[in-house]
Amino acid sequence: MEAGSTCAYMSDSVGAGGRPAPYPTLRLVIGENNADLATTLTMLFDAEPGIECVATAASGAAVLAALEAHSPNGFVLDLSLDDGSSLPLIATLRERSPRAVIVVHTGYNSDALEQRCLHSGADEVVLKTGDIDALTSALRRAAANRANG
Repeated sequence: MEAGSTCAYMSDSVGAGGRPAPYPTLRLVIGENNADLATTLTMLFDAEPGIECVATAASGAAVLAALEAHSPNGFVLDLSLDDGSSLPLIATLRERSPRAVIVVHTGYNSDALEQRCLHSGADEVVLKTGDIDALTSALRRAAANRANG
């Protein structure tokens, strides 16, 4: 995708023909309690065309505050934040922002945990392997899936 192009992700606002209007970029909140990793992810995502990090948050409460302050259309969440598990947060985000992209970025490699994340409302679960391409691909895939359906 070229810089300045429209991401395939669709918003909750209504555009021409009564269809959802596209967002110009995928506007992310990164929920990560490791400050160094949050900074690294922010720099890497901001270098990606069609992706912009609008806030970082170390706790679920801060993620919810960022939702209100920045109206993001995407979230990258560590499974463990300063105030506990992200599982209830995922369900809350899905309820408050039903069309948002939610990708869990975790160091826990468990099929059962992945299923719990997906059941809570996450679109994708990506292991923290240091592969930014896997995380970016998951975001773009989730955005495309949300746009199509």
